[in-house]
Amino acid sequence: MLSNLRIPTTAQTRSLEAAYIEMASSKESNWSQVLMEIAGRGAANALLSLWDSNPGYVAVFCGPGNNGGDGLVVARYLNLWGVPVGVYLIKETETYKQKASPETRHNLDLLQKLAIPYFSLEELTEEADLAEILEQITSRSSIIVDAIFGTGLKRPVEGTYKVVIDAINESARQVLSIDLPSGVDSDNGQILGAAIRADKTATFGTLKPGHLLYPARELAGEINMVDIGLPDFSNLPKSIDIDESPRVFLSTCGAVQSLLPLRPDNSNKGSFGTILTVGGSMGMMGAAVMASRSALRAGAGLAMLASARSQIEILNAPEIVARPLDQTRDHTIARDAIKQTVQLMAKAKAVILGPGISDNEDTVSFVLDLIDLMDKPCVIDADGLNALAKNPSVLTDMARPEHEGDTRFVLTPHPKELSRLLDMPIKDILADRLFVALSAAARFKAVVVLKGASTVVASPDGQAYINPTGSSSLATAGTGDILSGIIGGLLAQGLRPLDAACAGVYLHGRMGELTQAQIGPSGSIATDFIDRIPQAFSSIQQGELSDIEEKLATSLLSL
Repeated sequence: MLSNLRIPTTAQTRSLEAAYIEMASSKESNWSQVLMEIAGRGAANALLSLWDSNPGYVAVFCGPGNNGGDGLVVARYLNLWGVPVGVYLIKETETYKQKASPETRHNLDLLQKLAIPYFSLEELTEEADLAEILEQITSRSSIIVDAIFGTGLKRPVEGTYKVVIDAINESARQVLSIDLPSGVDSDNGQILGAAIRADKTATFGTLKPGHLLYPARELAGEINMVDIGLPDFSNLPKSIDIDESPRVFLSTCGAVQSLLPLRPDNSNKGSFGTILTVGGSMGMMGAAVMASRSALRAGAGLAMLASARSQIEILNAPEIVARPLDQTRDHTIARDAIKQTVQLMAKAKAVILGPGISDNEDTVSFVLDLIDLMDKPCVIDADGLNALAKNPSVLTDMARPEHEGDTRFVLTPHPKELSRLLDMPIKDILADRLFVALSAAARFKAVVVLKGASTVVASPDGQAYINPTGSSSLATAGTGDILSGIIGGLLAQGLRPLDAACAGVYLHGRMGELTQAQIGPSGSIATDFIDRIPQAFSSIQQGELSDIEEKLATSLLSL
């Protein structure tokens, strides 16, 4: 089983490469050239499975950076192996050479010496329209190699580059991207104006955040990891010193499996903790009930639900211990209920605060008071987050004691809720979900679960985990309440907040996958998911990998 897989940022990868090249190079050797050779050969090998099923001419499009240099190596090996190949430089040849690194220029010179055909698109378009030239190239090709940009791109794609990318996508030919589909921001997965849609990506050394975060996650196709001989981030030589923050990982089945609570035969409900859910209001009791039931399905021994007295009196949830609290005229929890709630909290191992609790002004004051007094691991969700947004300083201004290395709070916002908490436009959050989540975790001294496709879990100490599980069936009301229940149930069983958040998010996504497989991608309602939580546990205990882990497994095992 895989442990959580390190996903370095672009800056960290480049620092590692530069430090390793400096350490390994000498007057007699250039390790930068060696790494480019290994990378290009690995990418050429990755292309062969495409070519075996669709033999023919391979067109390699090269930008002037090192990604283009990798493409030149790919072309050389394909030619050596008898594959018909041609290289197309985006820039005019002399301009290309001026802008290229020494390693890339060296590989272009090798192509020339070996009489491997290469052309400059700018020179070809002196006699014909670029779109016409590209149509001729792509129509005669069976496979296209994208060696245009790779990692590190931050500016919008425009001019000739955009025309080339659009033409490749419109050609409907199979595409191998080198390291990352060109046009993708490697750190946040955003599309910078235009991006290649690849059938396969050969990436070097490590995955990049852009392979895992949407929308780019849908563009990489099958991902092949190519080992180019760099040291592993978990065991760097003392001579290599790089900035380790942030520490980003892909959550894996094996890591989550190791976190799941044991269920010894000689146990009782007290062995697995009591979860207290504080939430609900008139018309919104379903949210609190679903959170409580999900905590039980996630293994908590006992679930208490505290809500406004009038709502508890009509509650029909026999498996949940109902506890009435003082209420407002609007049938929401009153601020005066704080003493009652603190007494209930003393009986619980963990707390879920907020599902359906309302935005009543008195209730908001209750929520803020309870956060201030919280002495148990606590998930804050939904209306609890909206109340916190009224006065975020209740977290940021307080020195919170740590719970076994983690803060006690887990915040589970969707982008709109985080927008209120941070006073930040939603579009800015969506544009950089990974680093916004890390920033929020540091600011609030809490574990932050930024929900959505490829949910990000971030901790105040600079760790972040990208979740690979999930399905579109989860895009329905109530599934957020289920997630808070699963995390709360794991907290009640003694998991640390960060571990409970990572495992809970992975389980929640697997639950969605199982539900979609049995019901279909549309039409599921929240209660369809809750009964499948135990199946999700069983699936992970049996070692069933997520789709992306399955795709990575072969290449990872070969590293």
